[in-house]
Amino acid sequence: MKINKVGFYILNVILLSAIIIGQYEWIEPRTVISILIIAAFIISASLTYGVTKKTKRNE
Repeated sequence: MKINKVGFYILNVILLSAIIIGQYEWIEPRTVISILIIAAFIISASLTYGVTKKTKRNE
């Protein structure tokens, strides 16, 4: 299973920044969820979809 490394790094940066921002409460938790966590979920889903699509074509 090969995941796009750039997308994986972006996903990790988004999740880490969401944890840091949520920990120090720089902005409201609702805003953190709506901006960062939903974006991270979309990136994760697209990375997973790309990997499963490639593996099905190779079989």
